Amino acid sequence: MNSEDEAKLENEMNKSVHYFGLDGWKVIWVPDEKQKVGGQVLSEERTILVFEKDPEKVKDAFFHEILEIKLQPLIAEYQEAINALIKVIERLTYREKERVVKDIVPYLRYVFEDKKEG
Repeated sequence: MNSEDEAKLENEMNKSVHYFGLDGWKVIWVPDEKQKVGGQVLSEERTILVFEKDPEKVKDAFFHEILEIKLQPLIAEYQEAINALIKVIERLTYREKERVVKDIVPYLRYVFEDKKEG
């Protein structure tokens, strides 16, 4: 693929973001075979980076990242709920641990005192 075709493909992706309701987003194609992922979303910069080299894989990576952006609000709701649940479990676990420790300390004191005297 020559540089003109590469520019055309990148331009097509940049035009396409509008159709997905992502006005203000841009796509940058930076072929990099060293990357372990095909693309990356930079939300704060409203940028999609595509690292794939092969044009067909470029399109797949582009669509993948589009879906990541579109699904993020749904995922964020679950993450928020899960994080709230984790906090509740942490509080319950801490309380139970403190109760067990409080119950065991007198026995440990008894055993320790008994061994000192014996």
